[in-house]
Amino acid sequence: MNHRARFYLGIAAGSVLIIATIVLVWGNTWRMATANRHYNKSDYEAAQERYEDLLVDLPKSPYILHNLGLSLLRKGRNDKAITNLQEAASGLEELKTGKSRKNKLKNEFYYNLGNALYSSAVKSQAQQSTANYQEALECYKQAIEADPKDMDAKYNYELTLLRLKQPPPSQNQDQQQNEARDIVNMNDAQYFVPKVREEEPVDQDW
Repeated sequence: MNHRARFYLGIAAGSVLIIATIVLVWGNTWRMATANRHYNKSDYEAAQERYEDLLVDLPKSPYILHNLGLSLLRKGRNDKAITNLQEAASGLEELKTGKSRKNKLKNEFYYNLGNALYSSAVKSQAQQSTANYQEALECYKQAIEADPKDMDAKYNYELTLLRLKQPPPSQNQDQQQNEARDIVNMNDAQYFVPKVREEEPVDQDW
């Protein structure tokens, strides 16, 4: 094979590689957009399936892990949601993106993780509940550090602090609910709920 033939063969091979990469990136972008559309239409089951399908090819993608976590959270599957949101948050530092974009993602990821942990704490037994509240508190702190103007994260941080300062309930659940209908103590955190934004799934920067 002469020099000219090798030259053109190299160009052809490089072109095939570039085209294959473009097709792969476009395909993943389309799949992510499809999953996000399902989420935005409140079809969380279909969204979950498509995010899980994407994870087969991109198992460490913080974007996909975060969006899957949101879908699971909407379905009430807190434990699995927390696992995925934690993995998403832990992968943020590896992302090659600008500081502004990374802070925005950090705020969103940790805010949603905090809400998932808070929700789990409300439903947990006393010891596990305390641990979840403490983790939620740290997540809201991270969200605030990423965006100091985030009033929702600040509100949830203060509410979680109040929860942690409360003594464990000594009354049974039925008695507490009956009293709650008659007495609303505005200084008591149990009568407040965290603020939950209508978060949209994040887009992928492939």
